[in-house]
Amino acid sequence: AGSTMTANVCKKITAQLTGAIGKQEDVSVQLEALDILSDMLSRLGGTLYSFHSSILTCLLPQLTSSRLAVRKRAIIALGHLVLTCSGNIFSELTEHLLAELKRNESTSTTRTYIQCVAGISRQAGHRIGEHLEKIIPLIVQYCNVDDDELREYCFQAFESFVRRCPKEMDPHISSVMGLCLKYITFDPNYNYDNEEEEEEMMETENGEDEEQG
Repeated sequence: AGSTMTANVCKKITAQLTGAIGKQEDVSVQLEALDILSDMLSRLGGTLYSFHSSILTCLLPQLTSSRLAVRKRAIIALGHLVLTCSGNIFSELTEHLLAELKRNESTSTTRTYIQCVAGISRQAGHRIGEHLEKIIPLIVQYCNVDDDELREYCFQAFESFVRRCPKEMDPHISSVMGLCLKYITFDPNYNYDNEEEEEEMMETENGEDEEQG
């Protein structure tokens, strides 16, 4: 009886929560509503099945919020949503993320979308496997962008894919290994530009010495 009552209460307040999140008028209210919605999805996601579409519609715009805290909570909520959502909802979410990654409007939002892909992979497991053929090339592409934080999120996504979808990742392992070997010795605190300048100076000095000799 207690669980039934809880489910009924959650159903009644879901629309109010999504409305509060979508208004984006008061960030503190948004954050509280996102926390409550995430908790409800994690505990009673299946019970809220009829609301999954409206919840997805409410959460997706929050991934471009100017507040990183809102983005983070939206990612967490989406992670709980994919545990019980239908295949159509999952595909809609994945296609949206792919489209936004291809658009690449800003590095900041790209980081968020890659974090979201990784978060969904950790929660949904094998469900994301069928979408990896489209996702992996984009993540590989962003590994080559000169942004250490973005690369870190890319490797976190790779780790999640390997753990959760080893079979689907098998054709991509060599590509990921190549990136790992490339960046395993990379030190973000070292100024590689100075090293290149010093090498150029040494080559110039050696050439001058030979001419003088």
